[in-house]
Amino acid sequence: MAVPAVRRISSAGGGQVLVFFALVLPLILLPAAAYAIDAAVSASAYARLEEVTTRSAEEAAQQVDAARLRSGGGIGLDIEAAIARAYEVLRSALPAAKVISVSVSGVTVTVRADQVVTLPIQFIGRPAITLHAMAAARLAVGYESPSSLLPLPTSTF
Repeated sequence: MAVPAVRRISSAGGGQVLVFFALVLPLILLPAAAYAIDAAVSASAYARLEEVTTRSAEEAAQQVDAARLRSGGGIGLDIEAAIARAYEVLRSALPAAKVISVSVSGVTVTVRADQVVTLPIQFIGRPAITLHAMAAARLAVGYESPSSLLPLPTSTF
Protein backbone atom coordinates (compact mmCIF):
# COMPACT_ATOMS: atom_id res chain seq x y z
CA MET A 1 0.00 0.00 0.00
CA ALA A 2 1.34 3.37 -0.97
CA VAL A 3 1.33 6.25 1.46
CA PRO A 4 0.19 9.50 -0.13
CA ALA A 5 2.87 12.20 -0.16
CA VAL A 6 2.36 15.10 2.17
CA ARG A 7 1.92 18.19 0.21
CA ARG A 8 3.38 21.38 1.68
CA ILE A 9 1.40 24.58 1.26
CA SER A 10 3.57 27.64 1.12
CA SER A 11 3.21 31.13 -0.13
CA ALA A 12 5.77 33.54 -1.35
CA GLY A 13 4.68 36.29 1.11
CA GLY A 14 4.83 34.27 4.33
CA GLY A 15 7.69 36.29 5.86
CA GLN A 16 6.19 39.67 5.05
CA VAL A 17 4.18 39.83 8.28
CA LEU A 18 7.31 39.36 10.35
CA VAL A 19 9.11 42.12 8.47
CA PHE A 20 6.07 44.38 8.82
CA PHE A 21 5.96 43.94 12.61
CA ALA A 22 9.74 44.29 12.90
CA LEU A 23 9.56 47.67 11.18
CA VAL A 24 6.26 49.08 12.45
CA LEU A 25 6.34 47.98 16.09
CA PRO A 26 9.36 50.14 17.03
CA LEU A 27 7.72 53.12 15.34
CA ILE A 28 4.80 52.73 17.71
CA LEU A 29 6.60 51.73 20.90
CA LEU A 30 9.50 54.21 20.84
CA PRO A 31 7.33 57.34 20.90
CA ALA A 32 5.17 55.81 23.63
CA ALA A 33 8.23 55.03 25.76
CA ALA A 34 9.65 58.52 25.17
CA TYR A 35 6.34 60.08 26.20
CA ALA A 36 6.21 57.93 29.35
CA ILE A 37 9.70 59.03 30.40
CA ASP A 38 8.97 62.72 29.71
CA ALA A 39 5.67 62.49 31.58
CA ALA A 40 7.35 60.90 34.60
CA VAL A 41 10.06 63.57 34.72
CA SER A 42 7.58 66.43 34.40
CA ALA A 43 5.23 64.94 37.03
CA SER A 44 8.11 64.54 39.46
CA ALA A 45 9.29 68.12 38.89
CA TYR A 46 5.73 69.42 39.31
CA ALA A 47 5.29 67.56 42.61
CA ARG A 48 8.57 69.02 43.89
CA LEU A 49 7.55 72.54 42.79
CA GLU A 50 4.17 72.19 44.51
CA GLU A 51 5.85 70.93 47.70
CA VAL A 52 8.36 73.78 47.86
CA THR A 53 5.74 76.41 46.99
CA THR A 54 3.46 75.13 49.75
CA ARG A 55 6.30 75.07 52.25
CA SER A 56 7.32 78.63 51.37
CA ALA A 57 3.73 79.84 51.87
CA GLU A 58 3.52 78.04 55.23
CA GLU A 59 6.84 79.48 56.38
CA ALA A 60 5.80 82.97 55.28
CA ALA A 61 2.49 82.67 57.15
CA GLN A 62 4.39 82.09 60.39
CA GLN A 63 6.02 85.53 60.37
CA VAL A 64 4.02 87.14 63.18
CA ASP A 65 4.18 90.90 63.69
CA ALA A 66 5.54 90.85 67.24
CA ALA A 67 5.29 94.63 67.79
CA ARG A 68 1.60 94.63 66.91
CA LEU A 69 0.96 91.61 69.13
CA ARG A 70 2.78 93.13 72.13
CA SER A 71 1.00 96.45 71.79
CA GLY A 72 -2.35 94.71 72.01
CA GLY A 73 -3.28 95.23 68.36
CA GLY A 74 -4.05 91.56 67.85
CA ILE A 75 -2.34 88.97 65.79
CA GLY A 76 -1.14 89.82 62.30
CA LEU A 77 1.62 89.16 59.83
CA ASP A 78 4.81 91.14 59.37
CA ILE A 79 4.35 91.68 55.64
CA GLU A 80 7.98 92.43 54.76
CA ALA A 81 9.26 89.45 56.77
CA ALA A 82 6.63 87.16 55.23
CA ILE A 83 7.55 88.13 51.67
CA ALA A 84 11.27 87.81 52.39
CA ARG A 85 10.78 84.39 54.00
CA ALA A 86 8.76 83.10 51.03
CA TYR A 87 11.53 84.13 48.61
CA GLU A 88 14.22 82.69 50.89
CA VAL A 89 12.58 79.27 51.28
CA LEU A 90 11.84 78.91 47.58
CA ARG A 91 15.32 80.05 46.56
CA SER A 92 17.11 77.71 48.98
CA ALA A 93 14.95 74.61 48.40
CA LEU A 94 14.56 74.84 44.62
CA PRO A 95 17.02 77.21 42.92
CA ALA A 96 15.60 76.46 39.45
CA ALA A 97 12.19 77.87 40.43
CA LYS A 98 11.23 81.51 40.00
CA VAL A 99 8.87 83.34 42.33
CA ILE A 100 6.17 85.05 40.31
CA SER A 101 4.35 86.74 43.18
CA VAL A 102 3.92 86.75 46.93
CA SER A 103 0.78 88.43 48.22
CA VAL A 104 -0.24 88.98 51.82
CA SER A 105 -3.88 89.67 52.60
CA GLY A 106 -4.70 89.85 56.29
CA VAL A 107 -3.30 86.61 57.74
CA THR A 108 -3.19 84.76 54.39
CA VAL A 109 -0.08 84.42 52.25
CA THR A 110 -0.32 83.33 48.60
CA VAL A 111 2.80 82.29 46.68
CA ARG A 112 2.97 81.73 42.92
CA ALA A 113 6.05 80.12 41.34
CA ASP A 114 7.20 78.84 37.94
CA GLN A 115 9.90 76.41 36.88
CA VAL A 116 11.23 75.56 33.43
CA VAL A 117 11.96 71.83 33.09
CA THR A 118 14.04 70.42 30.25
CA LEU A 119 12.69 67.07 29.14
CA PRO A 120 15.24 64.23 28.92
CA ILE A 121 13.98 62.74 25.64
CA GLN A 122 13.16 65.48 23.19
CA PHE A 123 11.37 63.17 20.79
CA ILE A 124 7.87 64.65 20.75
CA GLY A 125 6.94 68.30 21.17
CA ARG A 126 8.96 71.05 22.80
CA PRO A 127 12.28 70.36 24.53
CA ALA A 128 11.26 72.25 27.69
CA ILE A 129 8.03 72.94 29.56
CA THR A 130 7.06 75.57 32.12
CA LEU A 131 5.37 74.37 35.30
CA HIS A 132 3.19 76.67 37.41
CA ALA A 133 2.34 76.26 41.09
CA MET A 134 0.31 78.26 43.59
CA ALA A 135 -0.10 77.77 47.32
CA ALA A 136 -1.81 79.69 50.09
CA ALA A 137 -1.36 79.45 53.84
CA ARG A 138 -3.11 81.17 56.70
CA LEU A 139 -1.90 82.11 60.15
CA ALA A 140 -4.17 80.34 62.63
CA VAL A 141 -4.54 81.46 66.19
CA GLY A 142 -3.78 78.83 68.81
CA TYR A 143 -5.49 78.23 72.15
CA GLU A 144 -5.84 80.85 74.89
CA SER A 145 -5.42 78.51 77.84
CA PRO A 146 -4.70 74.83 78.36
CA SER A 147 -7.63 72.51 77.92
CA SER A 148 -9.37 71.19 81.01
CA LEU A 149 -10.12 67.96 79.15
CA LEU A 150 -6.58 66.67 79.56
CA PRO A 151 -6.27 63.83 82.09
CA LEU A 152 -4.04 65.51 84.66
CA PRO A 153 -3.22 63.65 87.91
CA THR A 154 -4.90 65.00 91.03
CA SER A 155 -2.26 63.64 93.36
CA THR A 156 1.37 62.69 93.06
CA PHE A 157 0.84 59.29 94.73
